[in-house]
Amino acid sequence: MRVRTDAQANSTVPPLVSILREMHQELSSLKVGWSQQLQEDPSRFGQVELEVHHAFQHLADQVVAGLLGEVGQQPALENARKKSR
Repeated sequence: MRVRTDAQANSTVPPLVSILREMHQELSSLKVGWSQQLQEDPSRFGQVELEVHHAFQHLADQVVAGLLGEVGQQPALENARKKSR
């Protein structure tokens, strides 16, 4: 089974190890921005907290897609997919 993204036609989900590597880079960058926002205006804590939750929700979706891409190659999942049709 090939897992595809809706964002880009005919693009497959990258391997989970690549997703995790990109997540680390993205989180490092986001952390700098969140820290800067709080240093400039500590009263923005509530907004920054929402941004953090949103970012992690998005990243969790990517991990789930990566996991599905990995286990999707296993015959048991492919058989289950066929049975659900």
